[in-house]
Amino acid sequence: MKKFKPFSTVLAMLICFVSLAQQKTITGVVSDALGPLPGTTVVVKNTTRNTQTDFDGKYSIKATKGEILVFSYVGYTSKAVTVGNSTTINVKLESAQTLHEVVVVSYDDKKEEKDK
Repeated sequence: MKKFKPFSTVLAMLICFVSLAQQKTITGVVSDALGPLPGTTVVVKNTTRNTQTDFDGKYSIKATKGEILVFSYVGYTSKAVTVGNSTTINVKLESAQTLHEVVVVSYDDKKEEKDK
């Protein structure tokens, strides 16, 4: 029984190292027809891992092979890309249909004082 405890500890550590070794840093640039898109959201699908592109449209995020990166930006069609062997994924987003009108609604929640 005493030999089993160290063996199970070593086995657990090896499993942790193997799972961490599969994760790699993915980098790239998100752009459109006119150039880089700063502030684009990059999310690893079905996880809480996410990031945003910098002023030059560059991003960096940790992901494993087979995971899906979802790129989204206001006014553009979202794009999903599966992580492969490469550590660089550059994405070009396409503009969605343009908005023809915007409606702004304001509510006045003023309370009147009653005579005392």
